[in-house]
Amino acid sequence: MESRKRRKISNIIMAILIAVIVFCGIMAVGNIRGWFGGSDPDSQIRTGQIVGVANVERSGIGYGLKENVALQPQDIIETKIDSTAEMEIARKNQMVLNRETELSVLSAEKEKIHLELLAGEIFADIPDAGKSFTVDFSGNTAQITGTVFSISSQQGSASLNVLEGEVQVDLEDGTEKTVKAGEILSIAHNSDGKLAAEVSELQVSALNDFLIEHAKSCKAADDLCFTAEELQKTVKQRTAEKEKIQQEVAQQAEAIRTEAASKAANSETDQNKNTADTGQSKAVKSCTISIRCDSILNNMNKLESGKNRYVPANGCILATSTVEFKEGETVFDVLKRACSYAGIQLEYSYTPMYGSYYVEGINHLYEFDCGNESGWMYQVNGWFPNYGCSGYTLKNGDSIVWKYTCKGLGADVGGSVR
Repeated sequence: MESRKRRKISNIIMAILIAVIVFCGIMAVGNIRGWFGGSDPDSQIRTGQIVGVANVERSGIGYGLKENVALQPQDIIETKIDSTAEMEIARKNQMVLNRETELSVLSAEKEKIHLELLAGEIFADIPDAGKSFTVDFSGNTAQITGTVFSISSQQGSASLNVLEGEVQVDLEDGTEKTVKAGEILSIAHNSDGKLAAEVSELQVSALNDFLIEHAKSCKAADDLCFTAEELQKTVKQRTAEKEKIQQEVAQQAEAIRTEAASKAANSETDQNKNTADTGQSKAVKSCTISIRCDSILNNMNKLESGKNRYVPANGCILATSTVEFKEGETVFDVLKRACSYAGIQLEYSYTPMYGSYYVEGINHLYEFDCGNESGWMYQVNGWFPNYGCSGYTLKNGDSIVWKYTCKGLGADVGGSVR
C-alpha cells in the first residue's frame, strides 16, 4: 500500500516536472520567435508591414519575420528578393528595409537606439530621435536627429541621402561630415585603400523607385528637399522610358516571330519546335539591355585620335535586346553575356578591396577617351545606381542601359552628378 502511494506521488511529481519543462520550452521558443512580442508595452522597435519574405535571426536561429513583433538586441533582420519590411521605432519613427537588406539591432533602449546596416538599403523618417539614435554602416556612424534620410551599403561603397534636416556622420578614419537636406554623402576607398568621402548636391534622379515611393508617402513629405511634383515627374519619365524600351523589344520579338514563321512555313516539324521553344521561354527570367555612346557624337573634338571608328553613326553600339538570366545574377553578368552574343569587345577588372568588377571599356571605348570626365555608366529602370554593376542583382523585367558619359560624370546622360 505504501509503495503504491509512493509510485503515485512519483508519477505526479514526474508529470509536474514534464509540464514545467514543456512550459519553459514553449516560453523559450516563443521568446526567440517573438510570439509574445505583440504584448510588450516597453518595446522600442517593432515590425510593421512585411511585403514578401523577410527573416529574423535571434539567438543564432532564423525564423520568418511577422508583423507587430518586438525586436531585441542582437536581432538581425533580412529581406529577400522583391521583399520589404517596415519598422516602428519609439512609436513615432518609421524605417523601411528595401529588398535584399540586412539590419542588426544593437540597442533598443528608450533613449538609445543603435542599429547597424550590414548590407542593402533603408529609408527612414525620424521626427523624434530621442537622446541617442545612431546607425552604423560600412564602418561609419550616422548620428540621427529629426530628419528624413536613406542609407545604402553595397559591396565596395556606401552613400547617405538627406531629404530633410541634417545628419552628422563619423567616418571610419576619425573625421566628420555634416550632410544637409538636398545633399548626398558618397563613401568609397581609393586604389591605395584610403577613404574617399564626398558631400555633393543630391539630384532627384539619384533616387531609385523604392526611395521615391516612400518619400512621397512619408509623414514629412511636404517638408522634403524635393516637391511631390518633382518626384512624380521623375516617376513618369522612367515609366515612359521603360514603355519605350518594351515597345522596341515587342517590335523585335514580332520581327523574329515573323521571320521564324516564314522559315518554318514548309516544315511542320520546325513549326512545332518553335512553338515548344516559345512555351518554354515564358518561364525564364529576362531583362533588356542596350549600349549607347550618343554623348560622344556631341564631343567628337575631344575624342582620342583613331577612336572615331568605334563610334556608330547613330550612337548605338547594341540595340535594345532581351537577355535571359538566372536568379541571383547581376547587371555585370548580363553585360558579359550580351557582349559575347553580339561580338562586342568588353574589358573589365576585378577590385578585391571592393569585391566587385569595374567596366573599363566597351567596343574599344574606354574611360577618359573623350575627356577627363568620360567613362561608362549603367542605368536600371531609369535610375543610375551609385555602386558597381556586379553589386546590382537583377529582377525579372529590368531594363538596363549602358551609357558613355563625357561631361560632369553623367550630367550629359541624365545622371545625378552636375
